[in-house]
Amino acid sequence: MIGVKYGSFNMQGNGFRVTDTDVYSAPENVIQADSLAERDGTLVVKQQYKSKVFKVEGWFRKDGITLAETARDEFMLAMSKKNQPFDIDYAGGIRRYLASAQNIIVSKKGISSFGFSVQFLSPDGMGWDTAATALIASANITTSSAEIPVSIQGTYKADPTTRLSFFTVAGGTGKTVSIGNAATLRQIQITRDWVSGDVLEIDTLNGYVRVNGIDTDFIGQLPSFQPGDNALSYVDGFTSRDVTVTSSYTRRWL
Repeated sequence: MIGVKYGSFNMQGNGFRVTDTDVYSAPENVIQADSLAERDGTLVVKQQYKSKVFKVEGWFRKDGITLAETARDEFMLAMSKKNQPFDIDYAGGIRRYLASAQNIIVSKKGISSFGFSVQFLSPDGMGWDTAATALIASANITTSSAEIPVSIQGTYKADPTTRLSFFTVAGGTGKTVSIGNAATLRQIQITRDWVSGDVLEIDTLNGYVRVNGIDTDFIGQLPSFQPGDNALSYVDGFTSRDVTVTSSYTRRWL
């Protein structure tokens, strides 16, 4: 029996059983395709995943009508909580969906048993790991440009958190550091006075760039990476540098 929980509520224990779910389905992929001038066919210019609605069905049974009706109230209370993790056992681990119950149906099946059907809405539609995965354990940069190979697992893009520790910097006044995806050329540029000891943090998932813990202006697009083999690019305008790069991400699944 696979484990299923919504928030802290166990849907696979204490008399509760899940019998069916379509949570494994991918969210709808909306594809924008433009017509080609003077030619047949179209060109795909954009794709975007929508939120996902999935259903969970099952039943619960207790020893007596009073206990069953009390369990029904506890179930409804648990389902009323919004933006909870929906966790389901998968491939030896846990696949997590942020979700809210938007349609709850409970039907009496006997004196002390009920059936239920719950429709959940997951805003991003993706399954998440419950812990981060190292993307770059540690890489050292001593040249003005570098590419660090990275491999993305999961079936959806990675939005990593990347940390660059500038142990030594020479000639960093008014210079630009560029960090990006070497394949897509999607990158950000930060121009400032760089000194030894600076720490740059780029959080693509949450959309911020910080130097020494302070939000910092940048231009460009925060780098993300598609599943498979990729590379993180680095360029600076310094005279010399000694930089250590670490990065992590949470695997996501369609």
